[in-house]
Amino acid sequence: MKSIIKIRAILSSLLLIMFIIVTLTGIGLHHAPSGRIARETSWTFLGLSKWQLENIHTIFGFIMSVLVIFHLLLNYKIFLGEIKTLFKK
Repeated sequence: MKSIIKIRAILSSLLLIMFIIVTLTGIGLHHAPSGRIARETSWTFLGLSKWQLENIHTIFGFIMSVLVIFHLLLNYKIFLGEIKTLFKK
């Protein structure tokens, strides 16, 4: 039982880290100028170019998606209980 709790804690911590990274890169990409302007002005956000932000955002977004699937699999009983409670009349 303790090993499952440790796995859940590690998974939750990793999801938090991924969330922060994806959020920060998303904010940077939202404020980034168009490709040509970003290239000509050497635009950066947190020291990263627009293309670096895109790559980091994509990679960490995929990793986060996989971690969410594992999170749902580990917590499916809790999740189902919450869904049942939500749709009870």
